[in-house]
Amino acid sequence: MYKKSKRIKEIFLLLTVLNIIIMATFFGSGILIDQNRSFHKENIEFESMNGNLKSSGTYTNITIDDSPGSPNNWAWAKNQPWCSGSGTSLDPYIIEGHTLKMYRFIDGIRIINSKSSYFIIRNSNLTWDTSQTNTIAMTGIFLSNTTRGKIINNTIYHLSKGIHLNFTQDVQIVNNTIYDHPQEGILLENCQDITIIKNEISDTTDGIYLLYSNNTVIYNNSVYINGNGIQVSNSYFNEIYENIVYNNDDGILVWYSENNKLEQNKLNNNFDNGIVINNGHNNVILENELDSNTQEGIYMFNSQNNTIIKNKIKDNKLNGIFVSSSEENVISGNTVNNNTLSGIFLGSASDYNNITKNTVYNNIQHGIYLDDSYYLYILDNEIYQNGMSGINVVFGDYDVFYGNVIRENVNTGVAVSGSNNTFFYENFFLRNGKHAIDDSANSWNRSVIGNYWDNWTSPDNSPPYGIVDNPYTDIGDIGGNIDYLPIAEDGAPTIIINSPDLGDLFGSTSPSFNVKITDDYLDEMWYTIDGGLNNFTFTDNGTIDESAWNAMPEGNITLTFYASDMPGNLGTTEVIIKKNIPSKGVIGLDYFMTSSLLILIGGIAVIIVIARMKSKRKLISE
Repeated sequence: MYKKSKRIKEIFLLLTVLNIIIMATFFGSGILIDQNRSFHKENIEFESMNGNLKSSGTYTNITIDDSPGSPNNWAWAKNQPWCSGSGTSLDPYIIEGHTLKMYRFIDGIRIINSKSSYFIIRNSNLTWDTSQTNTIAMTGIFLSNTTRGKIINNTIYHLSKGIHLNFTQDVQIVNNTIYDHPQEGILLENCQDITIIKNEISDTTDGIYLLYSNNTVIYNNSVYINGNGIQVSNSYFNEIYENIVYNNDDGILVWYSENNKLEQNKLNNNFDNGIVINNGHNNVILENELDSNTQEGIYMFNSQNNTIIKNKIKDNKLNGIFVSSSEENVISGNTVNNNTLSGIFLGSASDYNNITKNTVYNNIQHGIYLDDSYYLYILDNEIYQNGMSGINVVFGDYDVFYGNVIRENVNTGVAVSGSNNTFFYENFFLRNGKHAIDDSANSWNRSVIGNYWDNWTSPDNSPPYGIVDNPYTDIGDIGGNIDYLPIAEDGAPTIIINSPDLGDLFGSTSPSFNVKITDDYLDEMWYTIDGGLNNFTFTDNGTIDESAWNAMPEGNITLTFYASDMPGNLGTTEVIIKKNIPSKGVIGLDYFMTSSLLILIGGIAVIIVIARMKSKRKLISE
């Protein structure tokens, strides 16, 4: 009996020790990982500071020419008091912490013909020595025929140019302060693969100027109070994004350049235009903010195949978007409002352009103004509350207007003058001063359908159903302008909830939904689970937003679906479901602790059962 009891105690002790080891391993693994990460971080910081930097000093200029046979190459430079390092990627040459007070006809730091060595210029101050009588001001930092450089955290001011790169590639210009130069802040000529990040540039002729330079990244710079903010000329495949560009003459100029991307820049309060595209092709202008510029938000001239998409353009003193002599461009998904003239203006000879899915509202004169332009596609725009007309068409033939919602414009929804052979169909005219005026010969319906006029929606008693029985004639000055197939009112969208069902129970995972929404002219669908405090639009069946579901308390939840159509009718239906999250394991314990406890209890139970079975066998044998 003593031996059996001792064995049970040993097995119990073994299981307890095993459980402690498992728990220690689980929690300790996270600690070890964190310690390893911390150690690695300390190592990196240590390596970055483990340089043999020399003392800072004051100089008039530093010149390095790394061409073969040059006496002023990097091998010579590293022995000078202003340079350290060996020129490798891990130990680059470093010129750091110096003051360059220039007074001679030479650049502050000049590096040419450096093709194989890595180098960094950082934390230095470069300016003109005002105590000297020589008035010739040169460039702060000049690189030519050079690669593998970094220019970081320098202050460059009161010179002719800040930083000038010529026939240079693979250089980073980061976090410099550049100001008070009569020429360019940063100038790239014939350069490739340059990165310009987080610089502050002001009081120059051009803040950043790219000339014959490709594959440049210009990111997160502040460019202000310059002649022009950023100028791109004869350059290709550059990315200009998330810059703040304000109080310049023009914000960003793209001249004779192709395949550039301007994305998420803020171009506000510039004295001329926010963005200028002149003889530029295949460029993308995406998700920029253009606010309160003195002339146009975006100005485009003689340019083809550009895309202007998802920009916010407001409060500019002339037009939001101005296009002239430009063809085959796409203007889509922009929000254009509160501009002094028109939201979107297409001037002479701007043919084959597409204006689609824009929201254009509250502009002082017109929403969209089209002048002497042909073969335009104006599709699926929402145009409302403009001071004169929603759309004004002057001397433009063979255009197509389809799927636009034109509402609440003060004078006229659509005004057409001197334009012929144009088609208007499936547009929705709502609460305009007058829906349409047309003094030309155009078609206001296609073969099977016309437009929706909120003052002409019935009767619809005879086929074709969905079409008002009588034509709409209140369009204009010539009797031929009639909508023979005006769209009849079909009521609000119908919504059927296939799932979830009433009373369905859900836990921490948000439920999926399946609804059937029917309307001939459906516009938008959305749902809410908090009484409308937060609404979520959708285009297909899916899953309730996870973050919104997590924010809801347990209990009954009302899931409400909405749908609106293009005439503005609203349909709604709802279902009540229940949220209930089961408790996790034993009260007060997490999953791992609960599992460990259950293993321990199970192990003890097994031992007891085995011990009892052995005891019974012994009694039987005796």
